[in-house]
Amino acid sequence: MDGYAIGLVCDKCQKDYDIRQAVNTCPSCGGLLETVYDLPRLKKEIVFSKLQTTGNTMWRYKDFFPYIEEKNIVSLGEGCTPLVKSIYLSRELGMENIYFKNDTMMPTGSFKDRGFSLAISFAKDIGVKKGFTYSSGNAGASFSAYSSRGGFHALVLVEYLASDTKKAMIKLYGAQTAILDFENFGQISVMLEKAVSQLGLYQFVNFINPIRHEAMKTYAYEIFDQLGGLVPDYMFHPVGTGGGLWGAWKGYNELKALGLTDQLPKMVAVQPETSCHLKKAFQKGARVAGQYGDPAKTIAQSIAADSPIQGGTRVLDAIYQSGGMALGVSDQEILTAMRILGKEGIGAEPSSAAAVAALIQGVKNGTVSPDATAVCVITGTALKQSRAVEMAAGQPQLQVDADIGSLAKIIDSLHI
Repeated sequence: MDGYAIGLVCDKCQKDYDIRQAVNTCPSCGGLLETVYDLPRLKKEIVFSKLQTTGNTMWRYKDFFPYIEEKNIVSLGEGCTPLVKSIYLSRELGMENIYFKNDTMMPTGSFKDRGFSLAISFAKDIGVKKGFTYSSGNAGASFSAYSSRGGFHALVLVEYLASDTKKAMIKLYGAQTAILDFENFGQISVMLEKAVSQLGLYQFVNFINPIRHEAMKTYAYEIFDQLGGLVPDYMFHPVGTGGGLWGAWKGYNELKALGLTDQLPKMVAVQPETSCHLKKAFQKGARVAGQYGDPAKTIAQSIAADSPIQGGTRVLDAIYQSGGMALGVSDQEILTAMRILGKEGIGAEPSSAAAVAALIQGVKNGTVSPDATAVCVITGTALKQSRAVEMAAGQPQLQVDADIGSLAKIIDSLHI
């Protein structure tokens, strides 16, 4: 078999599984499965450089994924998004090297497209024809789009807290959709884990699906390439389940294992202050996060959860291993960050802007040095939550009549 992925291994019991086995969590103990690669062979046979890695989507890095035949790849042009250097926030914070990884420009408007392009493609390659996922909105839209494109039978369970726009977008892309009611996120986790053993239907939920987060390694590869072979000091990432942060951390570690860099970034997990279970665990030095907060009390829908899948151990491991941190941000901090990103030319939904809010908080409280290089991942477009845009920006108040005299007066009053 072609490719460098050699198997799946369980986080808990360390049992190995065939990479092409259609499994979600470990059949033996229920632990999370991780893809393992033959990195020495990869290092020997692949030269990682802009010149020898071609294409303008994340599939330019397909050698760093589990092997998939070309005919089974389902792509809509995801990945290789711009890394935008800040102008306004840099001036405000006195910090020269702030960058925004702009995944609002993905096919369905969010970073979820990386994971579902890979996960749906891999499922097709191993003969899986149907499946389901749970979503706060963005994942459901992405799963729906890539499933429809790939001829895959899909069911999306979208939480009732999601905006009407997000719910409608899932249906627009074609998946069967059901609104999920629940009392807390622990209840959802139990349901999803029981579904593995009792229903036998292949899942695409982050981490329960062992392939999806592999696509998030491309954050590390792209940023490394876009910074001219450098690694940032900090990477700020909004966290729901945490697949984006964990995948990026894995990618940076692969770059180091391949001898391409000896630097690793500090990984910063960002959540709403109203439900920041990772921050609470981090403050106590805990390796497992418990239930905390109320996810209904924030505008950051996509990252609002009162408990993580299997205690958030992977995300906490990445934080501790990297010397990073977990932060919580308020809605007011998020709205301020949305306005700043707007001036930078990026329309971000609240959850995305949370990464910028956390950077501002970190610089102002002294935990992030102004001399550092920081990348904030902007995970989803503002168009997903139009009401939040109105909260951040408001509606125009000025009026002008359609005559030259009226236009002249307003131009003069605005000193344009």
